[in-house]
Amino acid sequence: MSSLEYLDMSVVNLNASVGLAGVVSNLPSLRVLALSDCGLTAAPSPPARANLTRLQKLDLSTNVINTSSANSWFWDVPTLTYLDLSGNALSGVFPDALGNMTNLRVLNLQGNDMVGMIPATLQRLCGLQVVDLTVNSVNGDMAEFMWRLPRCAFGKLQVLQLSAVNMSGHLPKWIGEMSELTILDLSFNKLSGEIPLGIGSLSNLTRLFLHNNLLNGSLSEEHFADLVSLEWIDLSLNNLSMEIKPSWKPPCKLVYAYFPDVQMGPHFPAWIKHQPSIKYLDISNAGIVDELPPWFWKSYSDAVYLNISVNQISGVLPPSLKFMMFALAIYLGSNNLTGNVPLLPEKLLVLDLSRNSLSGPFPQEFGAPELVELDVSSNMISGIVPETLCRFPNLLHLDLSNNNLTGHLPRCRNISSDGLGLITLILYRNNFTGEFPVFLKHCKSMTFLDLAQNMFSGIVPEWIGRKLPSLTHLRMKSNRFSGSIPTQLTELPDLQFLDLADNRLSGSIPPSLANMTGMTQDHLPLALNPLTGYGASGNDQIVDSLPMVTKGQDRSYTSGVIYMVSLDLSDNVLDGSIPDELSSLTGLVNLNLSMNHLTGTIPQKIGALQKLESLDLSINVLSGEIPSSLSDLTSLSHLNLSYNNLSGRIPSGNQLQALANPAYIYIGNAGLCGPPLQKNCSSDKNKTSQGGLHQDGKGLSDAMSFYFGLALGFVVGLWMVFCCLLFVKTWRIAYFQAVNKAYDTLYVFIGVRCAKFREDKTATS
Repeated sequence: MSSLEYLDMSVVNLNASVGLAGVVSNLPSLRVLALSDCGLTAAPSPPARANLTRLQKLDLSTNVINTSSANSWFWDVPTLTYLDLSGNALSGVFPDALGNMTNLRVLNLQGNDMVGMIPATLQRLCGLQVVDLTVNSVNGDMAEFMWRLPRCAFGKLQVLQLSAVNMSGHLPKWIGEMSELTILDLSFNKLSGEIPLGIGSLSNLTRLFLHNNLLNGSLSEEHFADLVSLEWIDLSLNNLSMEIKPSWKPPCKLVYAYFPDVQMGPHFPAWIKHQPSIKYLDISNAGIVDELPPWFWKSYSDAVYLNISVNQISGVLPPSLKFMMFALAIYLGSNNLTGNVPLLPEKLLVLDLSRNSLSGPFPQEFGAPELVELDVSSNMISGIVPETLCRFPNLLHLDLSNNNLTGHLPRCRNISSDGLGLITLILYRNNFTGEFPVFLKHCKSMTFLDLAQNMFSGIVPEWIGRKLPSLTHLRMKSNRFSGSIPTQLTELPDLQFLDLADNRLSGSIPPSLANMTGMTQDHLPLALNPLTGYGASGNDQIVDSLPMVTKGQDRSYTSGVIYMVSLDLSDNVLDGSIPDELSSLTGLVNLNLSMNHLTGTIPQKIGALQKLESLDLSINVLSGEIPSSLSDLTSLSHLNLSYNNLSGRIPSGNQLQALANPAYIYIGNAGLCGPPLQKNCSSDKNKTSQGGLHQDGKGLSDAMSFYFGLALGFVVGLWMVFCCLLFVKTWRIAYFQAVNKAYDTLYVFIGVRCAKFREDKTATS
């Protein structure tokens, strides 16, 4: 056994093994040691390192080795040519001892927790061919890192993978000196500046990944001048543009070409006509404002993945895409394409035709029996939904929203009750009629259901709680649903978004809604599926723009709506009180119960909804005081309590005072007082001292009562006299006789006085 040269125990669980190090130390002829995916928490440390004088290849990848990188024995094995420690939890800095491994050709440390710049001792590794430090924390400047690589190995280095190492700075202009590079991966960093022209001299380069950085500038033909071996390029999610002549013919034969967000417009890039070898093409969001050239469909008839979405590309879709025999995913959304929905390729899994100007009815036969995702939203498609849409056994995501579709949905009787079924169904803003779709009983994995803004009617079925146990989002607003809110909805533990607004629902709000635990927690983003763009829940990118009412406005939410926690029961005919139990839905961001007939008081514990940003209880018949706990809602940015019967002092608090249009919040509640209203509360007068101010207030009140009584008595007496004169004739005659007599007496008196005055004046003169 001492002559054993090759030992491979990969995938064998050695977590509890004893004596492994001793066995290894007794193998002086050992050249290859492979212990990948063995559950090791520490690298076996042979007691006699000198025995491993011939060890050339060491593979300890995909374990859980979590020791400090500086304390590991393998750095002192100078005979190693291949070292793979990827997928562990090595921590600490890159050790200077790396420089002792002068025969090393392959160094793979990806997927660890190592930090800092590589040591200068790496300059001794003149035979280095592969360096993979992906997903560590180098945290340094790219130019400095490149200088620390062994310059004596520049002519030998073939693979340099530094993805997601938190590297910044510019790419060095002399990168072209690494003439043997076949793979260069610098993606998911913070690199800035322009891509150097030296890239174009890497004639052996087959894969170039620079996506997800901060690179800028323009790419020209010179950047691709000698890239004759290039097959895979990804420049997405930067701030780059391409200035390529229409007559230019690339020297390479690309297979994977990913240029999303790289500005190529306004004209359609003619150079891709000369790249029929491309099987995966993405030129989405490229600023193209042009008509789709006639050669396009023929040149890319063999494409597997095709994405030209989010441009302003015009033209008519061909009636059939069946000639694309290898196509798995086609994204044509957000353009100006016209025509009808085409017949689909047989192998197609994903089709996005959304936000175009397609019209006409659906074809009776689609093709694509293995279809997983279909999005034709925001077009002008009319007619009914054909029965053929029921014949996709693998269909998970269906979006028909914002079209002119009418009639009843097909019953889809052939959906298997034990199949996975739809995960997302989005039908909002059409003219569908009929009752709640019964075929959804078989979609037990449904998580997102949107029937809003249609003409569905009937009751909200009780079976939703039992048959759709995975539901997280339910939108049924702006339909004609009637009856009560079924208590069985509370059997949906993951439901976080419930919108039943603008229907004809009656009865009370079930207190058991508090059992919906999906509204009691935060909801964080999930990793996306690279093919469909969906997360594990299937909801992450289901909508481009979803309308909903929150913060008093109609707002459009993008895919972030899947993290929204919301309860909207507004604009119905619900009565009864607001259940106190709703205060336990502590994850709520939006709560809208407006435009109902709700009575009673606002729950005292409403302040427990600490994440609440929008609260609308307006246009109800709520009474009593506003709970003081309302001022505890520190995240609140919209509040509407208008047009109720609320009374008492308005609570104070920094958050409430910072709200926009504060007076509008409380309008229509005659009994409310205190800031921000102009009406003072009567209790304000009682805050003065116990003496004179209180008495002055009482005296002022008594004086006002006296004068008011005096004026009232005068008016009443005057009217009594007037009525007597009007209706009693003898009184009226006597009154006028008395007036005439008084007039005559007054006239004689004034005449006598005037005559006497003149006589006195004459005598004096």
